[in-house]
Amino acid sequence: MDAVELPWGARCAAAAFFVFSLWVAALGVVLLLLRRWPWCGCHVCRAYLTGSWRREFTNLSDWYADLLRRSPTGTVHVHVLGCTVTANPANVEYMLKTRFDNFPKGKPFAVLLGDLLGHGIFNVDGDAWRHQRKMASLELGSVAVRSYAYKIVGQEVETRLMPVLADAADSGAVLDLQDVFRRFAFDTICKISFGLDPGCLDREMPVSELADAFDAASRLSAMRGAAASPLLWKMKRFLNIGSERELKKAIKLIDGLAAAMIRERRKLGVANSHDLLSRFMASSGNDVRSADDDARSAADDKFLRDIVVSFLLAGRDTVSSALTTLFMILSKNPDVAVAMRAEARIWGADCDAFRPERWLTGAGGTFVPESLYKYPVFQAGLRVCLGKELAITEMKAVSVAVVRAFDVEVVGENGRSGGAASAAPRFVPGLTASISGGLPVKIRRV
Repeated sequence: MDAVELPWGARCAAAAFFVFSLWVAALGVVLLLLRRWPWCGCHVCRAYLTGSWRREFTNLSDWYADLLRRSPTGTVHVHVLGCTVTANPANVEYMLKTRFDNFPKGKPFAVLLGDLLGHGIFNVDGDAWRHQRKMASLELGSVAVRSYAYKIVGQEVETRLMPVLADAADSGAVLDLQDVFRRFAFDTICKISFGLDPGCLDREMPVSELADAFDAASRLSAMRGAAASPLLWKMKRFLNIGSERELKKAIKLIDGLAAAMIRERRKLGVANSHDLLSRFMASSGNDVRSADDDARSAADDKFLRDIVVSFLLAGRDTVSSALTTLFMILSKNPDVAVAMRAEARIWGADCDAFRPERWLTGAGGTFVPESLYKYPVFQAGLRVCLGKELAITEMKAVSVAVVRAFDVEVVGENGRSGGAASAAPRFVPGLTASISGGLPVKIRRV
């Protein structure tokens, strides 16, 4: 029987498929070696390479926290990653202040989050970081911007957050408080940062494409950091498959919506606007586009896109996660909520009086601030969060308003009756700590 010769194109395709199959098989062997080969014999590196840490923990942060609690020095070395994880205040101060220039975020970090954060302030070092920080510091330190921001926070609390909670109290419905706070924080940061209102906390609870895409992009970007090797997610990105395909889709949507925000802001004008995007555009000369300089305009729009994403990351999940955790803890400690309720603006008729001694609660009537390096939730040293005061004011406004009007009871495994086993909530992988399954609550009027 005579053999039939395949066409030249079919032979080339078969050869290409064979080479590709060999290459994939080789990659699989490499990844297996990276996960199984004892590059380091310590228990931390073995647990990371084999993925055995996943048996007890849902994300790397929880595992790192457990390792730090067990470490007598508050420091853990992950040799296979070439990194050190520390909760030792002296080490934190050394890195963030004493020898700040010796500890850049570095290229591996920038590559990991580059598709989402671009060259925004959270993903750059050196001159690029200093330039953006200087610009942000000038704008966030402005009296006009702060007054504008505080006014928005007050309006959002009064006209949106409190009515939603009142409806839940009157109907007796179970409410996901984490979702409510995320919607509140998203509306607030969009108004403060871009002068635009997505209306996520309207009583109909509408779906926001930008919020959903940002959630997906944050979660999938964080998953890259949990991979046994960067080669794994980089190959998935190259082949446009799996989680990397989903991430690409989410970022494309974010890019489109961010571009629409910038166009809308430019169309409305920035001269008399106090939102942060307008002020950045005005200070950088980006409030108008020049037909003779399309390349520069495109670069400027990319810079503004990265600023938009950075603002969303800074002002949304951070605030909502803090508020969610606060009310979860208050639900387990109702006596503290009662004390807060008794204390709120406590000064009564003399609340307008200038009596600074009311804040001097330390030994001998002194004010003793705690070191930021012991609990650097707002970072510390040269990287201290520029929006710290705004975030604290926003959280105070929410917590005082809610505690004074409502009693919040968490139901389910994180509730009061959950017992000691519910003391540590489970967090989902992400760039910030969100509680897995949300925080279902019942609201009652006080």
